[in-house]
Amino acid sequence: VITPELEIAEANQAFLEKMGYAHEDAIGRKCYEIFQQIAQPCSSKELPCPLNEVIRNKHHCRQVRTRLASDKKQRHIEVNVYPIWEKDGKISKFIHISRDITQHKRKEEELTRSLEQMVDERTRQLKETHDKLLHQDKMASLGKLSASVVHEINNPIAGILNLTKLMQRIIAEEALKLKELDPFNRYLNLMETETNRISRIVSNLLSFARESKMEFNELNLNRLIEKALFLNSNLLKISSVKVAMDLDQQMPDIVGSEDQLQQVVMNIISNAAEAVEPAGEGILSITTRHLPKTDKIAVSFHNTNSFIPQENFSKIFEPFFTTKKKGKGAGLGLSVAFGIIKEHDGTIFVESNQAKGTTFTVRFPIKQSSVGLSQDGGPHEQH
Repeated sequence: VITPELEIAEANQAFLEKMGYAHEDAIGRKCYEIFQQIAQPCSSKELPCPLNEVIRNKHHCRQVRTRLASDKKQRHIEVNVYPIWEKDGKISKFIHISRDITQHKRKEEELTRSLEQMVDERTRQLKETHDKLLHQDKMASLGKLSASVVHEINNPIAGILNLTKLMQRIIAEEALKLKELDPFNRYLNLMETETNRISRIVSNLLSFARESKMEFNELNLNRLIEKALFLNSNLLKISSVKVAMDLDQQMPDIVGSEDQLQQVVMNIISNAAEAVEPAGEGILSITTRHLPKTDKIAVSFHNTNSFIPQENFSKIFEPFFTTKKKGKGAGLGLSVAFGIIKEHDGTIFVESNQAKGTTFTVRFPIKQSSVGLSQDGGPHEQH
């Protein structure tokens, strides 16, 4: 029981024992001296005096406060203060009921720590799984590229070999005359061109094969698309897919991981090539645009010879989902692309129509760093 002058008028034995005071040591003392062990009334704005709150609001006040017992140990106390009103509308006394909830708070804190540890562990496991999927997809892409690049390299190597044999024969026969120097030089230039071509193919392949790093830097998406097309040129040729590009040359750079964004483009391009119907031909139109109103850039990949059935709309970005024949793909390409796009604060948007084909549109914020039609036939977007 506390008076309007903030003096303790009465206290039960349980309170005295819990706080470590004798009856005569507590009665008549200011409540803040006993409860908070301070020399002045409570003045905290974050946790105001509960008695003042009762006076201000004219009803009961409940708070959870931290107190120091006489042994200087910190206790968590649930405080409920009720006013006793006089007939003239003034408060004659406050009934102050305290309940020690220290053990409850400790268990609550332990549970919170345990949950935080579980969340941290689960986050770590999810990241490990994502990294494994990313690596697995990259190895699958690398396998397909390697097979394609073998054919791409064989042609210039055969040409270089034939030119070398021809030049060796001319030299061996001592048949090289002054008038034949021009074609001889032309052979050398052709060899140099083809050798440089092989060098570019191998260099790009090695660049793609190296371990991915999540290093965010400014990059030009147009150049990245051109590099991905160069690497996939033979796969597109084998699949009878022609490429038409409409790249916005004024499009600003974005900030992102070049390794990972290249993998996104590679996956979408190879997916387009593999989606072409057998014995069919397709046109892959790639368009880039700056969207100044939204401060974003957009890249669209339109394949004229592919269609996503409605029953697959909600599945195509799930890991390991594939409609390809066994051995033709692990079903990771679009799933990995979706994860990388999300990490770059981007979105992927798709429209599919049996008559017109399928369009994937990816949008990225300039300053930073599955999918099908909805039931009514409109586009479906994934963030």
